[in-house]
Amino acid sequence: MTRFVGWRRSVPLGKSGSGLLMALAVLGLAVKVWATPPVGFIVNEILAAAFAEDGVSQHIQLNKNPDGTKMPWQLQLQVQGDTDYYSQHLVLAPGGYSGWHSHPGLLIAGVKSGQVDFYDAKCRRRTIGAGQVYTENDEVHAIINTGGVDADLYISYLIKHGQPRRRDEGAPPCAIDTPIP
Repeated sequence: MTRFVGWRRSVPLGKSGSGLLMALAVLGLAVKVWATPPVGFIVNEILAAAFAEDGVSQHIQLNKNPDGTKMPWQLQLQVQGDTDYYSQHLVLAPGGYSGWHSHPGLLIAGVKSGQVDFYDAKCRRRTIGAGQVYTENDEVHAIINTGGVDADLYISYLIKHGQPRRRDEGAPPCAIDTPIP
């Protein structure tokens, strides 16, 4: 008969004991992959929502500035299939974080004031400050406000139609080395 040695006493594990160990192992694994909820959202408001039937297709190429100087710039955006668009205002308190998540599409965020640290799936950190833009996608990631003031963000999404803007994800193994649980 197998015995599990607990804190100060041993407990016999009969036929149901192996099931108990299996249940505890599964629970432990499930706890490890549960997503962390967002913390510190002061404002989380959808400003606009819209639908693009059959996707979005744009190609823009500008070769000259208005003053005639050459400064090539190009944009290519190809979204195939029905697409949802959202515009969001998010204010994140100091110490607040998004939790680990992903998006079924593309997010483009501009930081109006404050700053956030962005962590990708490999827990590489990038600090984005006021006046800067960053993107998020379908890979696991998270942001945290490590500054001393609120981080004020304006966000645009292009998401596969009918999908949630955000999918909670389990923290990657490297998250233990970040300030995001």
